[in-house]
Parts: sequence; structure tokens; C-alpha cells
Amino acid sequence: MPEVTIKVDGKTINAKTGEMLLPVLLAAGFDIPHMCYNEEIKPFGACRLCLIEVEVGGRRNVVSSCSYPVTENMEIFTDTESIKKHRRMVAELLLARCPEVEQIQKLAAALGVVSGSRFAKKDEGCILCGLCTRACEQVVGASAISFVGRGPEKEVGTPFLDKSEDCIGCGSCAYICPTQYIEVKEDGDFREFPLWKVKFEFAKCKKCGQNVAPKKQIEFMMKKASIPEGWFDYCQDCREAK
Repeated sequence: MPEVTIKVDGKTINAKTGEMLLPVLLAAGFDIPHMCYNEEIKPFGACRLCLIEVEVGGRRNVVSSCSYPVTENMEIFTDTESIKKHRRMVAELLLARCPEVEQIQKLAAALGVVSGSRFAKKDEGCILCGLCTRACEQVVGASAISFVGRGPEKEVGTPFLDKSEDCIGCGSCAYICPTQYIEVKEDGDFREFPLWKVKFEFAKCKKCGQNVAPKKQIEFMMKKASIPEGWFDYCQDCREAK
């Protein structure tokens, strides 16, 4: 991709044509709030917190920086009064949906929402950012969860909201969740995901006896990748000590 020069808040920086603006701006030190972005996953533009103004050819538009590509002759504004107002509105909407989520409370306060949200509260824990579903599909390759329903009934869940047959218990969904809504319970020999209605037995290290990974996850990985036979017979510490 050819490199171009773009102007951001009066500052000139270099970027590659086609790159998404959010990682470019973050790398250049600009403070852009975001909750649905991860550099390993395709952008989705769900949370709308990363809004900026982009001017090209004399026309200025408000766009989500995570899904807007770099082009030549663009000028970017990240901290205008209009953008601040848009972000506060988004923060209020998130705060109305998830009023008890600490991450949302801190984000809203940082953006200047100091008197709560004017909108009706729902008391949810999920902001519908889609990070968990995209990680499950794009990174893990299991596609065990997805968006279910439409409009106000939309949620993240398993097919028919029943026990997930495709979940492998890896925990990627919980790891990437920005609000820690996805709960993982580990009790001795088992790992459980109450939201997906699944429970997995751990494989044990043959040397020290500690948990290695859920057996179903190991089976999935052995089929998906060229991993030597017996690799998961031992935990990482014991493999390194051999």
C-alpha cells in the first residue's frame, strides 16, 4: 500500500492508503475512545465511540474511525465540539443500557457525562459490540455464538439460545469482552460458561497433574492445526522443563 501524508488536528502524519484510521491515530498518540475494536479482528463499527470528522475535497463527514480507510488529501478532526457532543450521546446510550457496568461508568465520566443518562435504563451487561462473536468466528474458527434477534430484542447467544454444540471452551469470548459480561467458572476439573449453557472437562498434565485445557478445545486444535501427537499431554511448564 502506498504511503500518504494526512493532517490530523493540524498535525501532519504518514499513513498507508487503505489502512483503517483508528489504529493509525492511536499509533500516532491521539486519544480516541473505543470499545468494539481489536487489532486482530475485522472492524465492525458497533460502539460508535471512535467517531471523528473527516474532510475530503471540501466535504466534512462524521465517521467511525475503526472502519474508515486512509485516502489521499484527507484532513481529520478528532476533538471538535461536534465530535465531543456525539461521543457524549453514545456514552449516554451505553450508560442507559449498562448502568451498572464499571467500564461504561468510567468511560462516560471521562467523556463528560456527569449526571447519568437521560434515556430509560435497561440494566444489561452486554453492549452488543460483537467482539466475542467475531473472535469466535475469525480467530478461533468455531462460530459457536452470534447475534440473535433484531432491534431491541437483539442479543449475543447460541443457536436457538440452547446449549452450544460448537463451543470448545477456549474462553476467547470472555477474554475479549470489554465489559466482562461473559462469565467463566472454573471448579477443579471443569470449566463452565453459564451464558452458553456448556461445561467442559479439563485435560490434565501427565507429569504434574495441573489443568492443560478443556478436552474439547484440544480435540479442536489437533484437527485444525498441525500439532505433534502428544503435545497436550503436558502443561507448558512441564514441556519447557523437558
